[in-house]
Amino acid sequence: MSDSDGHNVTGTAYALTVFTAILPGHEEELRAYIEGLPRGEDAPIARLGTVHTSRLQIFDQLVYQGTPQIRDQLQNRYLVFTAAFDGALDPFLDSILDRIPEAHEWWRHCVGYPGTSDRTAFKGWIRHNKINTGLFAVAYPNETVKAVVDALALRERLVEFAIDAQGLDAA
Repeated sequence: MSDSDGHNVTGTAYALTVFTAILPGHEEELRAYIEGLPRGEDAPIARLGTVHTSRLQIFDQLVYQGTPQIRDQLQNRYLVFTAAFDGALDPFLDSILDRIPEAHEWWRHCVGYPGTSDRTAFKGWIRHNKINTGLFAVAYPNETVKAVVDALALRERLVEFAIDAQGLDAA
């Protein structure tokens, strides 16, 4: 699996970064919605089971880090969605459309958002606002999220067995 330009992929993981300008006057409602979303295993994105890492945040301003950086001012606030996931972009976007109705609630506050009823328009909008990612980290880039979760569960069972078996007769 690879992006046509060599970006966004490491091992079997794909990285998606989407910057979307927030409609003027929608910033605080969107911020309150995002802050109210469940986190961890209860987060909407966790339903997919293929996401290594994800983040949804609002960029109010860029951080100036001193020279030689040039000061830059954002003309809008931006909603930034990032996710590193197993597989390719199209199936991931289909999964969002099929299993995360909350995505409509956060992206409806953004400029040009076409809604989710027209899948082709939605995917085109995401692609239009996607920034190529040349560097991202996934702990196990050649393993799926399911394989990592299964390995951790096996490790837990082995640890429990070792603890339970301490002091038992070898027979």
